[in-house]
Parts: sequence; C-alpha cells; structure tokens
Amino acid sequence: MITGVSGNPRSDVDTVLCDVGDVIIRFDPAVAARIESRHGLSAGSLLPTALKSPPARLAMAGGIDYESWRQAIARALGEAAVTEWLDYHGEANHEVVELLKALKNNNVRVVLLSNATRRLWADLAHHGLDGLADAVFCSADIRAAKPDPASYRHAAAHGAFDLRRGLYVDDTASWVAAGQDLGLRGHVFVTAQGLQEELTDLGLLP
Repeated sequence: MITGVSGNPRSDVDTVLCDVGDVIIRFDPAVAARIESRHGLSAGSLLPTALKSPPARLAMAGGIDYESWRQAIARALGEAAVTEWLDYHGEANHEVVELLKALKNNNVRVVLLSNATRRLWADLAHHGLDGLADAVFCSADIRAAKPDPASYRHAAAHGAFDLRRGLYVDDTASWVAAGQDLGLRGHVFVTAQGLQEELTDLGLLP
C-alpha cells in the first residue's frame, strides 16, 4: 500500500502545484474589451500588449522591473487605459479556492506558481488569498517563467516538495506537459468540478 505524506493511504501525491490566472483568479476578457472601447484602442489590443509583448515577457521573467513594464505598455496603450486595467484584479474562483482550502485541511501541501509580474501580489491580496497557499512563486521574482523547467524546479526546491509527488494544475496544456516531463502529474484545468474529480480520484479529497 502506497502512503503519501498527507497520510492518505490512497495517494502517492502530497502536494498540489497550482497556477493562479484563470484557475484561482479569473480575468474576464469583456473587461479588457470595455476598456479598449472607452479609450479608443483597437479591439483585442490590450491583453496581447500587456501580457504577451516583448516588455511583458521580459517583466514576467524578471528581466525588467514592474515600473519599466508599466511604462512600456502605457506608451503603447495610453496611461488612462493601463491605469484602469491595472485597477481590475479579476474575480476569485471561489469553488477552486474552497478545493485548495480543503486540501490543506487534509494535510496536502498547496503551492502556487504563476507567470506574472509583481502585480500578482496585489491580485492575491485584493481577494484575501495571500495566505491561501503554503508557498507562492511569481515568475518575475524567481526569474524563470513556465514552461522553463527552472520554474518548476525552483517551486519544488523552495516549496519543499518532490516533483514526482506533485500534481500540477494549469489551464495551459503545454505548461502542464512541461511539468509532466519533469515528473509531475498533470491536470489541465477547465472547471472546478473536473479538478475536484481529479483530486478525489487521487485520494487527496474524500
């Protein structure tokens, strides 16, 4: 019989490594669309500029600081639009939050790993989630962004868990696959119900 550190005899997984954006905190693209409309921006331009542009990728990998990233996207989008967008912290996915709390109550370690600028900390604090996990790793701080293997290894080394005994949850399938290549189990997040079923099948929840 395999017994995890959680004490659950049905599971050899003792840690859940979880993404934040669009898993724990959902960001409604309609909000970005309304900001674009109000500020005369091209439809569909805000999120790619803020999150996928070269300055954004540099910021998420720790190559430039938060203020440099903010200034770069403000030059492209306008100060007013960027200020309004940064004031939006998304909506907490309460079903997922409750699942993670239940895991901790069942002695399963919860670690967060997010590709993000240092805005991540404000998002978590806004929703009262800064104490949700045993450890939180922001790509801008650790200077490695998924799917770089260094990001997963950093989370394991500094989050005190073995990759081979972790379940990685992310809404981006290729990033889940990258974690699986390192020995993690993987779950591509779609719904809280699907995640709950996975956690139950692994014996992490009753």
